[in-house]
Formats: sequence, structure tokens, C-alpha cells
Amino acid sequence: MSKKNRNYVTAILAFLILGAGIYALSAAGKGYHETLNLKPAPPAAVPPAPTPPAPETFDTELKYRKFFLTAPGAAKVELSADFNGWGAAPIILTPYKKGYFETTVTLAAGEYKYIFLVDGKETLDQVNKDVVDFNGRKVNVKTVK
Repeated sequence: MSKKNRNYVTAILAFLILGAGIYALSAAGKGYHETLNLKPAPPAAVPPAPTPPAPETFDTELKYRKFFLTAPGAAKVELSADFNGWGAAPIILTPYKKGYFETTVTLAAGEYKYIFLVDGKETLDQVNKDVVDFNGRKVNVKTVK
């Protein structure tokens, strides 16, 4: 075989080996990517944003509440309650005819305990049936809304 023919055979063999190598790498790469199973991931579930709590509202409006008692023959009726230090700042009810006593107090929304002092003697409000035990004694409760 001549030197020129050998160069052709060597070149053809080199191309065949190169082609076989490229094919082998391509086939190996295809199999590699198939084993990875590269598929797009489903979109991530984003939890909904938490709803902010409703703003807390406070009733700051002052309300007028009437306290009254019928005590025929009484000389003096006072209102003793948790909102006046249980008589530390006395609230004296205004007397009217036939033993009717009355006063109006400005209160914010809340629950208030009270009792009347009729000539110094503790007396429950006969009209208000909301009565609780407080510090060993029965007192009335007035709820202001």
C-alpha cells in the first residue's frame, strides 16, 4: 500500500473513530438526561395572605345613666359605686315628692357595681334585678353599652 493510500485509510479511520465517539457521547448524554427526568416543576402553591384582624373598636362615647330609688320617709340617699370610690366622692340623689330620689351620672361603656345608702343603710336597687356578691355583700350591676 502506498503512503498516499495509507494516509487516506488513516484519515477515514480517524473520522470513523471520531464519529463513533461523538455518537457514543450523544447517546450517553441522552440516556443521562432521561434518567434525570428533567420536567418543569408545578408552580409552587403560595398560601393566601392572612387577613388582618379587624381593628378593635372602643366605645369612648360618654353616656348619661339615671339612678333612682323610691324611699318614702328617707332624709338622704347616696349612690355608692365602684366609679366613685364606694362613696369616697359621694353622689347625693336629689329628693322629689313622695320619697322619690334621683341622679344622673355620666359613664363610659362598661359594667359598674353600685348600691344605695338610705340614711346610711345599704339598700339594693329594687328595680334592677342584676345582683352579684362583691366583697361579701350583695350589690347591683349596671351595664352601659
